[in-house]
Amino acid sequence: MTRTVPVQTSQATYSVHVGAGVLSSLNQIVRDAAPKAQRIHAVIDTGVPSEIIERTLGNLTLDGYVVSRSSITPSEDVKITETWLSVLGDAANARLERSDLVIAIGGGIVGDIAGFVAASYRRGLAVVQCPTTLLAMVDASVGGKTGVNLASESGLLKNAIGAFHQPAAVIADTNTLGSLSPRVFRAGIAECVKHSMLSADFGDADLANWMQTTEQGILDQDPAVLTEFVSRNVAVKAEVVKTDEHETSTGDMGRALLNLGHTFAHAFETLPGVRAQTGDDATPIMHGEAVALGLLCAATLGERIGKASGLTEPLRDRLSALGLPTRCEGLENTQAIIARMAHDKKAQSGQIRFVVPVAAGRCRVVRDVPEDAVVAALDTIREG
Repeated sequence: MTRTVPVQTSQATYSVHVGAGVLSSLNQIVRDAAPKAQRIHAVIDTGVPSEIIERTLGNLTLDGYVVSRSSITPSEDVKITETWLSVLGDAANARLERSDLVIAIGGGIVGDIAGFVAASYRRGLAVVQCPTTLLAMVDASVGGKTGVNLASESGLLKNAIGAFHQPAAVIADTNTLGSLSPRVFRAGIAECVKHSMLSADFGDADLANWMQTTEQGILDQDPAVLTEFVSRNVAVKAEVVKTDEHETSTGDMGRALLNLGHTFAHAFETLPGVRAQTGDDATPIMHGEAVALGLLCAATLGERIGKASGLTEPLRDRLSALGLPTRCEGLENTQAIIARMAHDKKAQSGQIRFVVPVAAGRCRVVRDVPEDAVVAALDTIREG
């Protein structure tokens, strides 16, 4: 079973193809996306099994394309301008022209870098996103945000350099999820929980209930369940993006809602020593784990400022049932965390904007948040 989810923006209209085995349709999708392309530059995540890569690129070569590649071992420290410039150099060495194509195969970091390369090389090439992690399928590959981190005196600034560049197509082959470790797969579920916390305003008020009743099928990676799971989450994101493609809304709705939990999460990811508690082992935090913790902080913040009540503990139970962390260590320095959040791209006029849940399935952007409420939000996830 496969599904196609349309994404409509002012910049482009494209399809997200979801299902087991849809990567086999790549050649036809490439022909439709870039009919004059002769060369394809593939940006490859080294974590993707080599048999998937070689089969996919081999099929393109058999179809007559000249295929070149760049390989990236993804991490936030690698998602920087030097890597972007290196891939740009590889594209130039491969003699790509404006009618040619960039393909990303891998997780969100690789997709962000490849998208930014496509946006900036010769002022814009088409890009086809082939996400291979759950997080990338439901979030990073859809909506056109591309970019890299920026090193600064205060630390790594998440996605501080980039461009909006919508893909020509997205191919979310759920078969590739079987190559992920359980921890990486669960980390992607955090973005889906996020979508379910705002989906009532974007066409799917039942998403949270469906996820809870289908929880075991999701964790077991049942093929039919995964196709519906990914499709419904992509559809929610597509609806948000359609209303505010470039995140320019200054109200309490718009694309900024997709940053629910992320103002906290981005700070956690870039601070040294922050570690998620996963089972008995303290391990470096992953993006999805940071988002899960950020969602808890956002729910607590919403309660502290009077926007909602009774949401935090049910959310904590839900995240625990999905195998996501609800506590972490390394958050002792409150001022360092707040300083990182002040660099968030959503800040306006020097004020940090937060997204908080206000009811089941609904969130809003808030400003003028007192610091003691932020501290209380952090306290809800601090270890011990």
